[in-house]
Amino acid sequence: MGNSERNRKIFQFAQKYLEENLPAGLSKADLDKYYEPRQFKDMGEVYEQFIMSAQNAGMKPNVVKFNNEHPAEKARIKAVLLSMCGSSSYDLAKISSLNPEVIYNVFSEKLGVTGQIWQGWCKSVVEAAKYLRQFPDAQAFKNFIASYESDCKKRSALPDKIAKNIFGMGFALVCDALKEMGFVSFSKPDVHIKRIFTSLRISDDDDGHVFNALDELARDNGVSPYKADKIFWLICSGYFYKDPVVKGKHPKADDFIAKAKHLGL
Repeated sequence: MGNSERNRKIFQFAQKYLEENLPAGLSKADLDKYYEPRQFKDMGEVYEQFIMSAQNAGMKPNVVKFNNEHPAEKARIKAVLLSMCGSSSYDLAKISSLNPEVIYNVFSEKLGVTGQIWQGWCKSVVEAAKYLRQFPDAQAFKNFIASYESDCKKRSALPDKIAKNIFGMGFALVCDALKEMGFVSFSKPDVHIKRIFTSLRISDDDDGHVFNALDELARDNGVSPYKADKIFWLICSGYFYKDPVVKGKHPKADDFIAKAKHLGL
């Protein structure tokens, strides 16, 4: 079996598996909304996604909680950060001028938080603002990303180029930020995708290799890397975050991998 044919079989099985193993209360049609990425409107939304993604690894999301899983905590943190801007919106120039330790101390005082994870995230908050100040508006940022999207080789070079400017962000977290902003040619080589790809011998567990392998798999199936990413991620995480009717998470990675291997995939 050639690589392209195998990619098609794996993807087709994954899509079918997801559709046939949905939590109670969901139908195939409910999946459509997961394949439609959000679109950012301004640099404030770009910045917010970067600092959300900067804490989206390991145990950090459950410590900082600046994410959509914890809306109340996210709102409190945002309110404190905006108070430091002296504005109702993110002021990247002002945030860039702040010392991360000052931000950390304010968060500690206002929110009662402490620890190295918070200290590191405060560095990300400042450095993301510094990096994004080079773009005068959202269209300039879109144009910059678009200049790297023409082929996978150029595209896979971009995450590291951005990551070197922002503390705490590596290849995978930059990919997370970009795909969640609606750049559908990007996927995130996270632990879920890596688990499937290594288990089925699609790729080794290197971020760049997984990114390129998913890009190839998506291309062989005529879908965006974003959609392919979402299908594998929903199977592994079982987290149907856009459907409140589904309580908890329903991961299916073990079963999916076992059945895929049984089929010789």
